This record gives sequence, structure tokens and C-alpha cells, in this order.
Amino acid sequence: MKSSHLSWILLLTFGVTLASTDPAETKSSKVWPEWIESMKQARMGPFESIRWFCKDGTVLLPKPYACAPHGGGRQHGQRGKPAETLRAAGIPLANVLAEVKPEQALANNAALLKALLVEQHLVKIDGGWIFQQAQYVRGVFQIENDIAAASEILSSMAANPSYTQQDLLLFREAVRRLPDSGAGTSLDKIRTAAGILGGRDAGFARLRNKIHSYPEASDADAVQKYAAVAKDQTLKSELLKLASDITALYQAQPLGDDLAVFAKQSGVKKFEELARQWRINEAAEHRLEVAVNTMTLTRSELRSFKPAMRVAAMRLSLKAEDSSFVAAREVAEKLEGASPAQRLNTLALLLRAMHGSALLTDRELAALNKNIAQLTAAEQVPLGQYRLALVSLARAPVWAANRLGFYFNETLKLFNRVEAKTVLLIPDRLRAGPALSFGNILESLTAEADQLAGIRHEMFGKAVTSGLRALNPGLARGPLQPLADLVAGSDHPAVVLAPESAADLPSVAGILTAAEGNALSHVQLLARNLGVPNVVVGSELLEAMNPQLGKEVVLAASPQGVVRLALDGPQWATLFPKQQQAAVSIKVDVERLDLSVRTPLAMAALRTDDSGRTVGPKAAKLGELSARYPAHVSTGLAIPFGAFREALETPRANNELSMLDWMRSSYQQLREIPDASARQKATAAFLSEVRNWFGNYRFPDAFRSQLTQDLNSVFGKEGSFGVFVRSDTNVEDLPGFTGAGLNLTVPNVVGIDNILKAIRQVWASPFTERAYGWRQALMDQPEQLYVAVLLHKTVPGDKSGVMITADLSSNDPGWMTVATNEGVGGGVEGQAAESLRVNIETGEVDLLASATEPRRRVVLAKGGSELVPAKAPEILLQAEEIQALAEVARNLPQKYPTLRDAAGIPAPADVEFAFVGGKLYLNQIRPFLQSDRARSNAFLLSLDAGLEASAKQMIDLGVHP
Repeated sequence: MKSSHLSWILLLTFGVTLASTDPAETKSSKVWPEWIESMKQARMGPFESIRWFCKDGTVLLPKPYACAPHGGGRQHGQRGKPAETLRAAGIPLANVLAEVKPEQALANNAALLKALLVEQHLVKIDGGWIFQQAQYVRGVFQIENDIAAASEILSSMAANPSYTQQDLLLFREAVRRLPDSGAGTSLDKIRTAAGILGGRDAGFARLRNKIHSYPEASDADAVQKYAAVAKDQTLKSELLKLASDITALYQAQPLGDDLAVFAKQSGVKKFEELARQWRINEAAEHRLEVAVNTMTLTRSELRSFKPAMRVAAMRLSLKAEDSSFVAAREVAEKLEGASPAQRLNTLALLLRAMHGSALLTDRELAALNKNIAQLTAAEQVPLGQYRLALVSLARAPVWAANRLGFYFNETLKLFNRVEAKTVLLIPDRLRAGPALSFGNILESLTAEADQLAGIRHEMFGKAVTSGLRALNPGLARGPLQPLADLVAGSDHPAVVLAPESAADLPSVAGILTAAEGNALSHVQLLARNLGVPNVVVGSELLEAMNPQLGKEVVLAASPQGVVRLALDGPQWATLFPKQQQAAVSIKVDVERLDLSVRTPLAMAALRTDDSGRTVGPKAAKLGELSARYPAHVSTGLAIPFGAFREALETPRANNELSMLDWMRSSYQQLREIPDASARQKATAAFLSEVRNWFGNYRFPDAFRSQLTQDLNSVFGKEGSFGVFVRSDTNVEDLPGFTGAGLNLTVPNVVGIDNILKAIRQVWASPFTERAYGWRQALMDQPEQLYVAVLLHKTVPGDKSGVMITADLSSNDPGWMTVATNEGVGGGVEGQAAESLRVNIETGEVDLLASATEPRRRVVLAKGGSELVPAKAPEILLQAEEIQALAEVARNLPQKYPTLRDAAGIPAPADVEFAFVGGKLYLNQIRPFLQSDRARSNAFLLSLDAGLEASAKQMIDLGVHP
């Protein structure tokens, strides 16, 4: 049975790329994968020779004791030019573990260690990877030196409290993947025997070199195969003895024996008791429980051990995980006819196993156990509650993948530039542990619950029980295209197949994603507002999707999550009337515009009524917000629409025609081009011209002088402050269009010259093909666009994010949904954020996701910002910070009554916030708007028919459905 709840999150690795911004490198990098394939076939792999590397830095030809006069040294392969070129380009491959010191491996956020572990993964899954042939060349590696180096790295990690607490998963993965001397038969004995046999039989020399340089468990099979064709019976017998010794070297002892040995070594009697329990019962259920208890105990006791014992403890934990994997597979087979209650109890045990293997945090385990406890507390539960709890439990493998991604995703992106198999690391890791059986069992429960509820997903005419999960409701048609093939500004938007909801996603009709990012990112909010359906797709469904790429499809996602994906055809015509496709949602009140105001305005003097008149909604609503929450909004200065209009009134180059008149004329010409392809090409050229013009615009001396004066008055002496230069147009936060994240914000700009440059950039940003494409699908008079600019004093947030003052799923105003990351700009660009559902009155918190973004953005005193390693704490928002947000959410309806939807009904707020030393700052507020069209579409509602009634149906968890 496949596990959709595990497999759909494996797509986190689908399509991972790291594009180069250097054209020369981009061109040369196209041959890099070919270099990798050449290394796989080359006798020396990535090496060009074997050398002695002496301690004093001398490199010598290979001869006995060459480094003796130089203080000693090591012999191993010397990398060739292709390998060194790739390393210089930032891809840390062809590592020789023996030359790596612990301080090097663990420096720079353990970057080199992560590269070593990723390379070990590739070696394991690809027959040696770039060392496929080199591993058989004697002298390229010296396994005893590699084992010694690995031991030093692990000992250094064991002595560092970080790796036994917060970064335990990385420590555990290092113990898992780095080479060790093994147990049982002596490694030296095996190498000696292989050497003797190689001397007697020249044909065995290749395997002898492999065993001498880099022995592993699979060598036993290779030796057995060689022995099978040996004609000399004595040689055959000795080869089989060697194969047996290799098997013994790597064969794990029964867990009971390992527990007994470790109990003596550690002096912890609880391990002795676990050894006794293991031996008294061979049933799979019993073995699973003892193995899980071993993992749990090892994790809880780890910090009490001396550093020398911690590596041994991790090895015991890994052996227990292997035992739990075998036992869980047996248990899962027995549970196929069991009651939901029995399966839920096994899920609880497997959650403990995932926690014991450091894939889940304490907080995550508690949140998931809460879901199980709510179900098992009663014999019967409503079907609706049951289904919601199963959806929550499906987060477990997602969270596990996110935690692995926190440590490895950045390194995987580097290696993926040259090797596509890199993306298998996280899926392989999850499939090798308790997450696999967890997914199998959860899938069986979900399929039964969906059948009882009458839910039936469809993909290309076939029923799909799972593997499709709707994030946003909507109805779309267009060509099915991968993200890499999208063309910004297309007149025929596509249904995009993307690795995630990318922050810079161009205008699309629908979104199929491998990973949702966080639900409050700008692109997710934009999709909700426009009724763009967004569906998470399971990896097991990709194969069926690939043949349909390029074809016209229809994607439907109902408000309650039922999904249809089908090839387009006449049967869908009635759902997409032409007049609906041509509907215009962006309406600008031209009469409100006051373009006579052309000098900067203090944000504190602005109010909501100024939105669409002199400035856009950001400045106007923040001005209002600062009046109502004066201690929580930093100061600001707004460049009004009139300044933008004044710029457009200047001549375009040497042409007497103003830029404004030229743009109006160009818009008209574009409308008159009948051919879509020609119009798209002409539009791209027009937008490029506009951006270039703004980039070269020279501000009048009077404007520069006035702005300098106002900056000094509002913010202080030049150089003493930074500002976020934010776009604030008259075509955002409208009833039919949020425009979230479409236009530019330049962070933390310092100095008048840099501020003027950033204003030019912000003025130009609505004319990118992406922003224009999203906007023009809903706007028929683009000349009505006006851009104000908000200069908002930098808040150097320790953490920041987005809050919606309602439950994102149910719209219940009694709850708020919050996404937070470390640093500034958190949550808005789809980062892996800490996502919480919080009861505004009681403070009850439901964990939706942990913060696992590997980088956080910090502002610099000199201006600008940079990405630095994040810590990914188990708990990011503290209780008092959650309370501060909840207080704002409670008071907003009274303090901010202008937050209303198109019908004038009070709407939830979309609030961007930051905390500095525990103090709350409010950076933006807008109404949170969702597509009424998507939520009231008759066809989409028909997919949900019967769900409301079935949600109240009581089911007995003690009886198999």
C-alpha cells in the first residue's frame, strides 16, 4: 500500500533548483552534470592522481613513508580540475573525509558537515556516485583515516550542548551517515584477507582495492558473486569466508543484546530493563513498543551521559529505529482490518518513534497527541471532527520533512545543480523510518472517513482517494505547465505545476503545488482573494500528470476541499462563460484622486479616508493605525500620487510628448493588437521601456530639497535611520483585488541618495511583467494606476510575521491565524513559518507548523539587509507575544471600524507585525478578503453536497467501518 500522507510531502524536493545570476556561470553550468557523469565512469573519479598530503603542507608523489620527514601525513586522491571548478562555484563535492577537521566541518553553521552527509547519501544510493570507479583504486581513500576523522567530528558534536538538544537531528544524522569501524569481526582482519586473496587472484584485485579503501555491507554480495564463478575450490571457500566476515562486521546485533551492552556501559538500569522486556516476547507489537521506548529513553537521557557515551547512545537509538521499522511494517499489515481506535493507538506509538528519532519536537508531539486524545476519549465522535483530526495528524510527516529540510535543503539545492538524485535524501530518510508505517495507517483511516463522508476526488477521469489537498477554493482552466515554462504576462494564464507557492509566481489561473509554504504568504493571500485554486499534489500522482503537461485542463477545488482535475472539453463550457472571463474587478474612483498634492506627507497625519485620494492604503491605514495604537507603529513619510504624476508629466527623452501621454498612447496601441502572441511581445517591450525610464528619472532639485528636509524632521539626522521604501498604489486592497506582494519593497534604505534610488525602483515595480499580468487580468484602464511611496522607519524585528484575525479555514472570528519567522519580513514570502491558530479570548493555541526556515533576514546599520542562519527554535512566539497579538485582534473591530468587505460587512484584518525585544510593532493592516465567487460557485458547492449533513454522523471508533 502506498502512503499518500507521506508521499505528497516528499514533493518538497520536487524541482529544487538554485539558479545562477551570473550569465557566464549559467552558460558554463550547463555542462556540469556531464562532468559528474564523466567522473562516475572515470577510473579515478573526481581525482587526477594519488598523493601524500603532509602536515607541513607539502604534497608528494605516492611512495612509502613519503611524509615522514615532514611531520607525517596522509595518502589519498588529489582532486582534478573539474572537481575543483565545481567546488569553487560553491558545490562542495569530492570530499576526502580524512582531511576534514572538526572545526572545519562544524564551522559556518556546519555547512561542510552537511555537504559530507549529502555526498554520503549520493554514494549510498548511486553505487558510489562520482567514486563509482575510484572506490576500487587502492590509495584513493584510506578508510582508517576516514573513520578516525569521522570519530573526531562526532566527538566534537557530542561535547557541544547544541547537538544534544536543539540540533539533535543533525547529530543523529551525522552518526547515521559518517563511516565507523563497525562491530563483530575485525576490519583489519577483513582487509588483510582481501589483500591475500587479491595477491593470489589478479581478477579479484578490483574488489580487494574497494574493500581496502572503503568497505561496506554490500561488499559481501559482491564477494559472493565473485566466489560463485571461481573454479578453484580453495579460493571459493576463502572468498565465501570473507563474505561471511563482511556480513558479520555490518550485521546488527539483536536489539536486546545492544541494550544489555549499553546498560553496562552507561550504568542506566532502565536500559537493562528494556533488554529484559525485548527478550520475553517476540510479537511485533511488543518489539515495536520496546524499540520506541528505547528511542524515547535515549533521547531523554542523552544530556546526562558523558560526551564519550553520547555517540554510542545515538548508535543504539539508530539500531532501535531499525528494529521499530521492521516491527511497524509487521504491525501495519495486521491492522488492515482493525478498528480505528486500534490504528489510532498505533499512530500514537509511531509518533513517539518519530519524536525519539528527533524528527518531531516536544511541542509537535504534544500537538499531535492532543488530536489523538480528543478522538480516543469517547467511543463515538462526529465524522466531521474525526476527519479534521485526521487532517491534523497528516501534518506529522510534513513537519518531519520540514525539520530535515531545515538542515539540508540549502545543501541539497547546491548539489542538485549537478545531480538530480540529490532530491531523494529527505524522501529516503522518511521512508526508512516510522513515518512510512505512520503514513500507511493514516491513509487507511482517511480513505474510510472520506468514503463515509461521500468525498470523491478525481484526476483525469479516475477516482483518487488521497494525494490531492485543496488549500484555496476556486475554478480555473488553462494549459497545465511546469513553473519553469511559465511566461509572465501571458494572455492565456496557465494552471502551474510548481514545487511550492513561489513568492514571485507570475499571473496564473490555478496552482498545483508540491508544498504549500505558509498559508499567510503574499501569494497565498493573493490566490485566496482572486479565487485562484491552489491544490497540494502527492508525489504518487505526478507520473499520471506528466503526460498531460501542455494540455488544456480544468482545476476545481471546493470550499470544503473536494478536488477535480480534468482535461478541458465542451462539457466545461457552461462553467466558463465568456463574459465571466472578461469581467473587470479593479475599479478606480478617478473622482477621488487629488493629484495636486506633490510634496511628502507625514504618515501620522494620514487617515483611512486618504486612501485612493492622495496616497494608497498602506500609508493611509498605517496613519490611522498609528493614531489608534501610537506606541506600536513606527514613524513614516509618504510620497503622494501627485509626485508620481509630476514625474510622468516630464518629457520622455528628447521627445516633446510627456511620459504620461506616451504611456496612454501605448496602452491604446496594445489594446488594438489582435494577435495574442504579438501583443504579449509588445507589452513586454513597453513594460521594459517604462522601467528603464523610471530608473533614469532625475528628481527636481526642489523635490530633493523638500524630501531631505522632511526626512530630517520626521526621522532625524541623515544616516541615523533606515526606512523601508514601500509601494502604495491606488489599485490594491480593493474589494476585488488585494495586490498582496506584487509590487516592490526595498528594505532598510539609508541615506537620501539611496532613498531616491529606491523610490525610482518602487515607481517602476508595478510595471514588471508579473505585477502587470496579475493586475491586468482584472483592470481595463491601466492608465489609472498611480503609485504612492511609503517611507516607513525600519523596525529591526527579532521576529516578524502576518496575522489574520479569523480562522483561515472556517473564517471563525473567535480565532486568529498567525505565521511568524525569525528576523524581518517573516511569513510574507512563503517561508517555512511557525503557524498558529489562536483562540482570541481563551488564548488556546493550536500548532499548525513550526518555524523551519534555514535563514532569517536581519537589517544592517549601514543599510540593506542580509540573510544569516536561523535557529528554528521549538517555540518562536512566546506566550506574552501571542497575548499582545490577541489583544490587538480583540480591539480591532472597535478601534478600526473601517475594515469592511465590498458589501460593507466588517472583515477580518490582515496585519503584518514585528517584535523587538518583546515589544509589538504593527507594520501594515488591510482587510482580509477572499473570493466570494469561489465560495459561492454553484459547481464548487455541488462538490460539497452532503458534507455538512455527514459531518454530524456519529462513528464508533471501536468498530471497523
